[in-house]
Amino acid sequence: MSEASEDAAKRRSSLVGLIRLVRPLNAALVAAGAVLGGMLVSGAAAFEGGSLSRLLWAAGSAALIGGGANGLNDACDLDVDRVNRPGRPLPAGQATPRAAWIVWGVATTAGIGVSVWLSWPHVVMAVTAAALLYTYNVRWKHIPGLGNAVVALVTGLALTYGGMAVGSAWPALVGAAFAFLVTLAREIVKDVQDAQGDAATGGRTLPLVWGAGAAWQSAAGVVALTVALTPAPYLALGYPGAYLLGVVLADAALLRAMGVCASTPTPERAERASRLLKGAMALGMMALAVAGLLR
Repeated sequence: MSEASEDAAKRRSSLVGLIRLVRPLNAALVAAGAVLGGMLVSGAAAFEGGSLSRLLWAAGSAALIGGGANGLNDACDLDVDRVNRPGRPLPAGQATPRAAWIVWGVATTAGIGVSVWLSWPHVVMAVTAAALLYTYNVRWKHIPGLGNAVVALVTGLALTYGGMAVGSAWPALVGAAFAFLVTLAREIVKDVQDAQGDAATGGRTLPLVWGAGAAWQSAAGVVALTVALTPAPYLALGYPGAYLLGVVLADAALLRAMGVCASTPTPERAERASRLLKGAMALGMMALAVAGLLR
């Protein structure tokens, strides 16, 4: 391979590494959460006229802040990722920690900047979410339970952020609560999956402080609470029957994840439970989206 070809290959690899730092799929899911929040507030009207443009601005702002935090997460987790995820951009040599910090700074600043076009409450929420994610990554990540709750809270905030763009945030709180609970369970499960790397770097996550079994059971308890609450929008808030039919699929995935958590905790089982919870999140959001369109 010629020197020019090698340079081109390195540039492509670096570009791919920068893109991977923001975890485009995860950032897209954050944007989808904001859009769902708008749907829960205004239904199909969220996609009409000025509401649509405001909703898109909100989704873009949320995705930028979330994507920037993903880059910061990689910078702060480099030692852990060398053990748990050697294929991530930093341990794989596709990007540098400095590049990850720059990605965080640029994306977060842009996300907060976009919020100015929406409203001052959006600015306050964007700054709060960015501050929480920063503090989580540099200080709170390994405080047992706190880091898990912060990530879950910010995930739920994305729905209220989108809801505020088209009206009152209150109707979006149903989706925010679901996102909070499922994310909380998944973050605990991921801690079980990452226990080896966390232990090697002095982490103090729930599995390392309470024991893997107790952390496993706490995740199962959060999942059980989520399943118990999913009929409430239909029974108490007048959600259409289509929501109930859709959420049954999400509950099935949640119950399968809970079944995995009933077995002996291992990294492989934690990975499986994490995938099931991610699928349950997607299915639950789809059920809520249908409800938003039909209400």
